[in-house]
Amino acid sequence: MAESLLVHRDIAPFVNDLGLEILERSAERVVMVLPDKPRFQNRKGDVHGGAAATLIDTTLGFAATEGDPPGTSSSTLMLNVSYLAAARGRLTCTSGWQRRGRSIRFLEASVRDEAGTLVAKASATFKVFIPRSAAD
Repeated sequence: MAESLLVHRDIAPFVNDLGLEILERSAERVVMVLPDKPRFQNRKGDVHGGAAATLIDTTLGFAATEGDPPGTSSSTLMLNVSYLAAARGRLTCTSGWQRRGRSIRFLEASVRDEAGTLVAKASATFKVFIPRSAAD
């Protein structure tokens, strides 16, 4: 069963408004879904690239701090998205690790549409902020 982001108090209201859901969350990967809603479409009826990029950034942000102490947060330092095909319907983003440093994390993601077509690939760098009480 999908986990609503509404249960996370520290999520930006903008992200909550999108209705993203977490399908899987582990130290190895995070899988999130962007629902199929007309407001996410561009003029051609495809999913807008900005909506897909937000799904990617949010998925990777969760992955960047997964397994860290409570209160750990992250900021995106770099996000590179390559759009490979027009996306339609519900999108699923799956994260993966490239390198997990103490405060700098390198991740990658893939996005597939309802038909299973790979529609985007991304790489990102995150700065992680671990609370002082947990870092000591």
